[in-house]
Amino acid sequence: MIVRTSEAWIAEGKRDEFMATLVDLVATFPDRYPGLDSHRILIDQGDPDRVVYQSVWVDVDAVADFAGDEWRTEAVTFPGEAELLREPLRLRHFDTRDLEKQESLEDFAPLD
Repeated sequence: MIVRTSEAWIAEGKRDEFMATLVDLVATFPDRYPGLDSHRILIDQGDPDRVVYQSVWVDVDAVADFAGDEWRTEAVTFPGEAELLREPLRLRHFDTRDLEKQESLEDFAPLD
């Protein structure tokens, strides 16, 4: 599994518009992208204008089907998104490890 996060800092006064657009868009993802295992929107408790969209993908091919060949470096955005943000999205990817199934520390080595 690959966890992809897109972290956004919403521009002042643009929160309602950003959130409405984001929610409408990502609500369509499960039907459009079969490799999407789960997804959620995280809102920072200390700064509600800091929002993370987190998606979990079954494999690299699933992420690439969603985000294209440059999935590691290029964020997926919606039209007009840049005008709603204080700064560009921050994109990160994480490999997952199931703690219940780990047998040794070697299981936490990077995936190839």
